[in-house]
Amino acid sequence: MRPPVLVAMALALAFGGASAQAPGAPPAPDLRAEEASLHAYGDNDKSCQEWTDTCRSCRRSDTGEPLCPNIGIACQPQAITCVRRAEEKK
Repeated sequence: MRPPVLVAMALALAFGGASAQAPGAPPAPDLRAEEASLHAYGDNDKSCQEWTDTCRSCRRSDTGEPLCPNIGIACQPQAITCVRRAEEKK
């Protein structure tokens, strides 16, 4: 005879995965929105020449368009910050 604790643990493991897919679960993050906001950061802050979300580092091209490489594997983006500003003309 199996101890009741082992039976309870086995049942919890067997049915535990079903609760992760419950109808009330939050939707997966929209990566397109994150991508758009990373590219739009340069449009919102014209003095910023390079910015990053800790996964990708974008820079402004000679034409002013943002150049952002693809995201790395298993990277967790953070808040976007400016790392280099345009030098002010004196």
